[in-house]
Amino acid sequence: MNDGEAGARTVQVVSDFAELPRGGHVVTIGTFDGVHRGHRFLLDHAAMRAVELGLPLLIVTFEPVPVQVLRPDLFPGRLCSRETKLALLAEGGARVIAVLPFTHAFSRLTAEEFMTHLVHTARPREVWVGEAFALGRNRDGNVPRLRAIGTELGYRLEVVSRLADETGVISSSAIRQLVQQGQPAEAARKLGRRFRIEGEVIHGAHVGRTIGFPTANIVPPPSLVALPDGIYATLAKLPGTDRLLASMTYIGTRPALNTGPRLIETHILDFDGDLYGQRVGVEFVERLRGDATFSGVDELVRQLHADEAMTRTVLGAEIAGVRGASEAAVR
Repeated sequence: MNDGEAGARTVQVVSDFAELPRGGHVVTIGTFDGVHRGHRFLLDHAAMRAVELGLPLLIVTFEPVPVQVLRPDLFPGRLCSRETKLALLAEGGARVIAVLPFTHAFSRLTAEEFMTHLVHTARPREVWVGEAFALGRNRDGNVPRLRAIGTELGYRLEVVSRLADETGVISSSAIRQLVQQGQPAEAARKLGRRFRIEGEVIHGAHVGRTIGFPTANIVPPPSLVALPDGIYATLAKLPGTDRLLASMTYIGTRPALNTGPRLIETHILDFDGDLYGQRVGVEFVERLRGDATFSGVDELVRQLHADEAMTRTVLGAEIAGVRGASEAAVR
């Protein structure tokens, strides 16, 4: 694994206890799926403390997400890819990110065994976790247990309260549920940025171009939590630029055209470039309607024009030229 995987900032990424740099650290541990506002709250506290102590910050995380391994039947999908997670964690002030492979064998480590490995290498002076955090076999390493282990092994446990907003605690599971319900705006408020899907543009049936709505087609990443089928107001990010372009995106199996596999089709407004083979990011702003069938192509085209008008209303005429990070337009 190379350092570049964590983004432009110089951050060392390791994948084993043995690779951890020796010496004192401030350590924070978590799955960090989505790196949402609650995670950032914890990371900010740990980073500030590392500066106060003059120690490097070490972030310890796990891949895949543990529940993907232990209970895949209960896991609806990730909030972001591994690569996006590492890039976001790298913005949190860490010198080192330990991405520990989570396997069934790894899950059988007790909390004491895990922390002993960590202390033997990284020698943390302080370990920062969220109040609901637990690790180890059967999640035996809850906050009281980790604090007791710290007394034995020589680290101090610091606990950060869970961050909440007007709708409740901010958690990865709550955000996944919002995504599954087709509420990207509410999910964005908890994430601190828009829910995003990225993928390589593939050739489709080219039906959209023949009816005046050319689309960039992306196969939905199988590891990500799925939005419900329908039409969404979105912002598209093209490769090599930070510019966000107004777009409308269809997710579904195209029952109106009686065609096959589930796809993501993005029509970028006022754009007619060739994107085949390029990676395009799609940020979801609002769900406009569910999927539908139509009596014919003419009815479909009329509906697409109505969808485009609604997309322009939702996004605002000026949003297509906005530059900068996706957080800029999160309300």
